Amino acid sequence: MAQETLYANGALYTVDAANPVAEAMLVRGDRIVAVGPWSSVRPQASADAEIIDLQGRFAMPAFIDSHVHFAWGSKYLDEVQLREAKTFGDVLARLKAYAQAHPGRTWIVGSEFSYGYPDLPEGGFHKSLLDQVVADRPVFFRSGMAHAAWVNSKAMELAGITRDTPDPQGGQIVRDESGEPTGWLKEKAWSQFETLAPQLSKSDLRAALLRAIKEANRLGLSRVQSAGMDDEAAPLLAEIFANDELSLRFTLSSIVNPDSNPEEVIARVSGWRNDLDADFLDGRVIKFFLDGVLESHTGFMPQGYADKPDETGTCLWKASAYNAAVSRAQQEGFQVWTHAIGTGAIEMALDAYGADGERSRQCRPRVEHCEIPTARDIERFAQIGAIASFQPAMIYPRDQWLGMEGLWEVRVGSESLPRAFPVRSILEAEGAVAFGTDWPIVDLNPLVGIRNAVLRQSRDHQPETGWVPEQRVTVAEALHAYTLGAAFAGHRENDEGSLAAGKLADFIVLSDDPLKVEPDKLADIRVLKTIVGGKSVWEEPTA
Repeated sequence: MAQETLYANGALYTVDAANPVAEAMLVRGDRIVAVGPWSSVRPQASADAEIIDLQGRFAMPAFIDSHVHFAWGSKYLDEVQLREAKTFGDVLARLKAYAQAHPGRTWIVGSEFSYGYPDLPEGGFHKSLLDQVVADRPVFFRSGMAHAAWVNSKAMELAGITRDTPDPQGGQIVRDESGEPTGWLKEKAWSQFETLAPQLSKSDLRAALLRAIKEANRLGLSRVQSAGMDDEAAPLLAEIFANDELSLRFTLSSIVNPDSNPEEVIARVSGWRNDLDADFLDGRVIKFFLDGVLESHTGFMPQGYADKPDETGTCLWKASAYNAAVSRAQQEGFQVWTHAIGTGAIEMALDAYGADGERSRQCRPRVEHCEIPTARDIERFAQIGAIASFQPAMIYPRDQWLGMEGLWEVRVGSESLPRAFPVRSILEAEGAVAFGTDWPIVDLNPLVGIRNAVLRQSRDHQPETGWVPEQRVTVAEALHAYTLGAAFAGHRENDEGSLAAGKLADFIVLSDDPLKVEPDKLADIRVLKTIVGGKSVWEEPTA
């Protein structure tokens, strides 16, 4: 008989509308058998069931991150970590320290520097600034949001980029007044550096994945849903699962680009779907990119940008080709995710989904990021059955990308501000919402995003009244979007996302009750225990 564990004396927040709170839960093997009052749960347990006293602690379903790039995030832990830098001087200091600590690295790679620092030189990001710190090795830094990059002269030389190099389709090599490339690259202009930089060996990537999995467990995550760029990790995750070392569930996706063969991508994801254990490695997603980001003027805005009315951004697909590829993926039963940030991209995604009718509703297609939909499109999410996937730590991003606050409004215009990251509006229109991070773009900690969704305010209380406060959500709504809402967004609501009989025993114990603490303290709550499939995968040493 499977091991039985009886969790008693707890404050269980189930996210189950039929049974919202409970004091006891019985787990048999990897599934929940019963949830409710002690008097009804205890009789269902065997005499030799292990009893764990939760000591009145708050327990809830484990978090599900609905949008990550996990292999990339795993590598980020071993790169120059720039998201934490608060000044431009700190960026260069981190580069210098990393170069000195890793003399054998032939390339120096970093991610997540901000677009603005208080001490940023007047000329902005230029290759010469990197050259002053490291000139003998190529330096390749991805920006926050990863839609631009900053490289030194050595990297430009190895990539063969000169003043005569034309801009690639879908990208821009930024140049100075004389036509000389500055080292600042937008969109597709920097994609070649990903292949030029040495790749991790299989053993190194495996170790990086295991390290990141433990970090996810520490933060209370039981599942991450991949938003692409994790193809190389899939066989290693299958190996880790076969060795009984996998303590984090994955939803796997693969990206279809305009120049790729959709049938090859569909075949790859079909292999995952057919060959892997769906509870831990669920291959079901085909991912598309329609545009870039607003901050670099690459989000698709047909009406033009407020600060550059003649610029409309980047649309990476022709509508006819995109519509056909979406329909083909859904025909095979795959869920489609589309990166769509600008107004035009969101409209284009919903048009494609709506054209597929009932098939779309069954497949639950998603719009990833969804930063500035029109009022009409806010209503269309529920009508079409599409899911709005938000990364709430990006809302007023002062804590994540220093100097970025205020830039969104400059790009889009004050008249559009009420529809900025419209979580509340989509919920009120009865649309489905899921929360994630886009890690490593922003912090992997779900409680950071939950706080930001509730307050729409930085940790130093800016803006004073919140940024577009009418789009705030309640703590309960934010918790739902990170649990049952995310499970629904991944077709996993029958097995995950709430504490109910028959579901997988994925839950966490927290240091405080998020429904009772001051909202400003939400990100300070600690995860004391993480249970995945009935097994303890994280326990705070002092808990």
